[in-house]
Amino acid sequence: MSEQSNYKNLLSLLSTTERFSFRVSDWINNNLKKPFMLWNALVMYFIVWLASSRRLKIEGLDNIAEYNINSSILLASNHRTFFDFFVITWVNFARTNLPRNMYFPVRSNFFYDNIFGLIINIFMGGCAMYPPIFRDEKKKPFNKYSMGLINKKLQDGGVTIGFHPEGKRNKNPDPYSFLSAKTGIGHVIKHCPSSLVIPVFSIGFTNNYPKELYKNWFCPKENPIIISYGKTLHFSNTELTPQEIADQVLDEIKRISQNHQDEHNA
Repeated sequence: MSEQSNYKNLLSLLSTTERFSFRVSDWINNNLKKPFMLWNALVMYFIVWLASSRRLKIEGLDNIAEYNINSSILLASNHRTFFDFFVITWVNFARTNLPRNMYFPVRSNFFYDNIFGLIINIFMGGCAMYPPIFRDEKKKPFNKYSMGLINKKLQDGGVTIGFHPEGKRNKNPDPYSFLSAKTGIGHVIKHCPSSLVIPVFSIGFTNNYPKELYKNWFCPKENPIIISYGKTLHFSNTELTPQEIADQVLDEIKRISQNHQDEHNA
């Protein structure tokens, strides 16, 4: 079977809305990535700045100081809110030298099976919520294609890929709690073992954007937002399974969170 035929067969597994959303996102990322990166920087910079600029505390910048726009970066963060990677993206643009060419593989729910989600992805995310990952068993074969896209971008270099090892948002009210790690990030690392894996712990933001605006301008000291970069993890020549790799990455994020909790309680 030719690559083109395989691609069409994989697309046929998706719903009409999912196919349309993927084709739009795929075309933008292949043809208009640079202008959309600029759009993403300007729009999200302003939106996130309004809600976090006076509250933001960044830790561990020395751990990523050696990297630049040509590096292959895999950011692994805990997942508490819809805005986690929006805030981290703002920090990447404003305070680091990490590649501005960013992609955030996401669950297909909302961003790909809902036209409103596609609009949000285009106008707020610059179509960086790409490629989609499907949970439906009948559509999971498409995930191999998505993983191939991620691997190629990491191998080409000059890219930052954002991953949530937990796979979905943790709704536990305890900000120091974690879900179990999924294998997705482990599979990516197995295929691109030379990628630089940077664990990131974030805390302090919620899903209520109006309240975040209020906190930022009226009580910032009482409501800090912490973005903490850990030390780079290396998995070249590893014989670990994808699950074991994913567990190690999440364990490092947990370690950063524990350090923060210990300092907070001291």
